[in-house]
Amino acid sequence: MSGKDDGSETSTITLKMSTKSHLQSLKGKKDWDSFLEELYLEKRNKRVKNSILKLRELLDDDDLDRILQESKKFRKEFHLG
Repeated sequence: MSGKDDGSETSTITLKMSTKSHLQSLKGKKDWDSFLEELYLEKRNKRVKNSILKLRELLDDDDLDRILQESKKFRKEFHLG
């Protein structure tokens, strides 16, 4: 193993047969790598959406507008070096 992550290295995970059976029924004809990557992305996107919904509950429209304006101002005025 080279320490370089070029995406070609593989790994094995151990699962209960019942878990594998559930996952296989969802996986369909996709290969395992594509299927698990899709699950990961769905989970990550769900967390982001839930976080946004929680923020919307905590903040009113005026708060969100102020945050948007401050964000635009920061991006316009921020410079490295």
